[in-house]
Amino acid sequence: MSTPRTLTLPDGVHPETLETDRGSFATLTAVPDIGTPLGTVLLVPGWTGSKEDFTPLVDHLCRYGWRAVAVDQRGQYETPGPADASAYSLAELGADVVAMSKALGGYSQLVGHSFGGLVAREAVLTDPSVFSTLSLLCSGPAAFTDEATLQSLQMLAFGLANLPIEQVYDLKLEHDRKAPGYVVPADDIVAFLRKRFTGNVPTSLAEITRRLTDAEDKTDQLAKSGVRTQVLHGETDDGWPIPVQEAMAERLGVHAEVIPGAGHSPAIDQPAATARLLVDFFHDYPDLTATTT
Repeated sequence: MSTPRTLTLPDGVHPETLETDRGSFATLTAVPDIGTPLGTVLLVPGWTGSKEDFTPLVDHLCRYGWRAVAVDQRGQYETPGPADASAYSLAELGADVVAMSKALGGYSQLVGHSFGGLVAREAVLTDPSVFSTLSLLCSGPAAFTDEATLQSLQMLAFGLANLPIEQVYDLKLEHDRKAPGYVVPADDIVAFLRKRFTGNVPTSLAEITRRLTDAEDKTDQLAKSGVRTQVLHGETDDGWPIPVQEAMAERLGVHAEVIPGAGHSPAIDQPAATARLLVDFFHDYPDLTATTT
């Protein structure tokens, strides 16, 4: 989960609803006010997150000339979703992202943060034709494997299936506050974090939590998709182990890029540096005129 530092939207960043053939999705969108956008960047948040995780990054990408659209996934915060568990498979979530890209005109530069990276990868594998690039931000190749993380996730999924979501949040907050280095956010941020978590469709959050315990490794399929892929993470990222992310990058034929001064939420910790790495990648088209011998 990313913790915003402010809830004030930058000038030019606006809440909008994205209509697709798979439903409506809440977004934060920014469009350059001068000239034609260079293209569209579609940003997919992770577990217990939301479009607000990208707010400062959306602003920076827009300043570079890109239309930037950060979304809430189905059942996540301000996007509605069904109570049917089958609606939250990676295949269903990935199909949503394909529909979003099509509704935005296709050829999106796709960015997936954390669990959103697994969803973004699934979208590319579902229909690579509607994406120009894929950036995996602090994401991994598959489910978590360390026993402590798996146990925590399984307990949370069980709680969501058996307790009111407000009570689950209180238990999670009590656990988080015991972590070394925990910093209590400002009152308005504290209120937002509670509102966001409890605004999720409980089935959605429970199933997303389960995906973090059972997601398959599809790195090799992604490497064959034909979509240029970038791997980047904060230098102190504490999500997927950094060696795991680096190994994933190697299998994709790229080097993992490191964002100095950032942890698991570079879009908040270092939005300017993150935006620059992204736009440099978007513009780094291969030399199609080169010949090999």
